[in-house]
Amino acid sequence: MSPMQRSLAWLREHGYEAQKVEYWNHYAKRRVDLWGIDILAMNDNHLLAVQTTDGGHHAEHVEKILASPAAKLLAHHARVEVWSWSVKVTRERRGDGFLDKRKRTQLRRDNLTAKLRNRE
Repeated sequence: MSPMQRSLAWLREHGYEAQKVEYWNHYAKRRVDLWGIDILAMNDNHLLAVQTTDGGHHAEHVEKILASPAAKLLAHHARVEVWSWSVKVTRERRGDGFLDKRKRTQLRRDNLTAKLRNRE
Protein backbone atom coordinates (compact mmCIF):
# COMPACT_ATOMS: atom_id res chain seq x y z
CA MET A 1 0.00 0.00 0.00
CA SER A 2 1.45 3.39 -0.97
CA PRO A 3 1.71 6.39 1.39
CA MET A 4 -1.01 8.11 -0.68
CA GLN A 5 -3.40 5.17 -0.22
CA ARG A 6 -2.61 4.92 3.49
CA SER A 7 -3.22 8.65 4.00
CA LEU A 8 -6.51 8.64 2.10
CA ALA A 9 -7.69 5.60 4.07
CA TRP A 10 -6.69 7.20 7.41
CA LEU A 11 -8.46 10.46 6.57
CA ARG A 12 -11.67 8.76 5.43
CA GLU A 13 -11.62 6.48 8.48
CA HIS A 14 -11.45 9.57 10.73
CA GLY A 15 -14.41 11.37 9.15
CA TYR A 16 -12.77 13.50 6.47
CA GLU A 17 -13.86 13.95 2.89
CA ALA A 18 -10.51 13.51 1.13
CA GLN A 19 -9.43 13.80 -2.49
CA LYS A 20 -6.10 13.30 -4.26
CA VAL A 21 -4.96 16.49 -6.03
CA GLU A 22 -1.79 15.25 -7.72
CA TYR A 23 -1.66 13.62 -11.13
CA TRP A 24 0.78 11.97 -13.53
CA ASN A 25 1.72 14.15 -16.50
CA HIS A 26 2.27 11.60 -19.25
CA TYR A 27 4.04 14.01 -21.59
CA ALA A 28 6.50 15.39 -19.03
CA LYS A 29 6.87 11.95 -17.35
CA ARG A 30 6.47 13.38 -13.84
CA ARG A 31 3.95 13.87 -11.05
CA VAL A 32 2.33 17.28 -10.68
CA ASP A 33 1.05 18.48 -7.29
CA LEU A 34 -1.54 21.15 -6.62
CA TRP A 35 0.36 23.94 -4.81
CA GLY A 36 2.90 21.39 -3.59
CA ILE A 37 0.35 19.17 -1.84
CA ASP A 38 -1.02 15.71 -2.58
CA ILE A 39 -4.34 15.56 -0.70
CA LEU A 40 -7.06 18.05 0.22
CA ALA A 41 -9.33 16.92 3.04
CA MET A 42 -12.14 18.61 4.92
CA ASN A 43 -14.52 17.91 7.75
CA ASP A 44 -17.00 20.06 9.67
CA ASN A 45 -14.23 22.00 11.43
CA HIS A 46 -11.42 22.70 8.98
CA LEU A 47 -9.63 22.20 5.68
CA LEU A 48 -6.46 20.11 5.66
CA ALA A 49 -3.74 20.10 2.98
CA VAL A 50 -1.43 17.06 3.14
CA GLN A 51 1.88 16.26 1.44
CA THR A 52 2.44 12.53 1.90
CA THR A 53 5.60 10.44 1.55
CA ASP A 54 7.47 7.48 2.95
CA GLY A 55 9.54 7.77 6.13
CA GLY A 56 12.88 8.22 4.37
CA HIS A 57 11.88 11.39 2.50
CA HIS A 58 10.06 13.28 5.25
CA ALA A 59 12.67 16.05 5.67
CA GLU A 60 12.89 16.69 1.92
CA HIS A 61 9.14 17.23 1.70
CA VAL A 62 9.13 19.56 4.71
CA GLU A 63 11.78 21.71 3.00
CA LYS A 64 9.82 21.62 -0.27
CA ILE A 65 6.65 22.86 1.42
CA LEU A 66 8.45 25.56 3.44
CA ALA A 67 10.06 26.88 0.24
CA SER A 68 6.77 27.05 -1.66
CA PRO A 69 5.13 30.50 -1.98
CA ALA A 70 1.79 28.83 -2.74
CA ALA A 71 1.96 26.81 0.49
CA LYS A 72 2.46 30.05 2.44
CA LEU A 73 -0.75 31.46 0.97
CA LEU A 74 -2.56 28.17 1.53
CA ALA A 75 -1.56 28.20 5.22
CA HIS A 76 -3.79 31.25 5.77
CA HIS A 77 -6.85 29.23 4.73
CA ALA A 78 -6.04 25.61 5.65
CA ARG A 79 -3.87 23.52 7.91
CA VAL A 80 -0.78 22.35 5.98
CA GLU A 81 0.86 19.10 7.08
CA VAL A 82 3.50 16.64 5.89
CA TRP A 83 2.69 13.00 6.59
CA SER A 84 5.16 10.16 6.31
CA TRP A 85 4.58 6.45 6.72
CA SER A 86 7.32 4.10 7.89
CA VAL A 87 7.49 0.47 8.96
CA LYS A 88 8.74 -0.12 12.49
CA VAL A 89 9.55 -3.45 14.10
CA THR A 90 8.03 -3.95 17.55
CA ARG A 91 10.51 -5.13 20.16
CA GLU A 92 8.11 -6.10 22.91
CA ARG A 93 8.31 -9.24 25.02
CA ARG A 94 5.61 -11.82 24.46
CA GLY A 95 4.11 -13.86 27.28
CA ASP A 96 6.58 -16.72 26.64
CA GLY A 97 9.60 -14.39 27.01
CA PHE A 98 10.57 -14.14 23.34
CA LEU A 99 10.78 -10.87 21.44
CA ASP A 100 7.79 -9.99 19.31
CA LYS A 101 9.14 -8.77 15.97
CA ARG A 102 5.94 -7.79 14.21
CA LYS A 103 6.08 -4.96 11.69
CA ARG A 104 3.79 -2.00 12.28
CA THR A 105 3.16 0.94 10.02
CA GLN A 106 3.63 4.24 11.83
CA LEU A 107 2.33 7.67 10.81
CA ARG A 108 4.40 10.81 11.43
CA ARG A 109 2.59 14.15 11.10
CA ASP A 110 4.26 17.56 10.94
CA ASN A 111 1.99 20.60 11.11
CA LEU A 112 3.72 23.38 9.13
CA THR A 113 0.93 25.96 9.26
CA ALA A 114 2.49 28.21 11.94
CA LYS A 115 5.94 28.09 10.30
CA LEU A 116 4.45 29.05 6.92
CA ARG A 117 2.38 31.90 8.34
CA ASN A 118 5.43 33.40 10.11
CA ARG A 119 7.67 33.23 7.03
CA GLU A 120 8.36 36.44 5.20
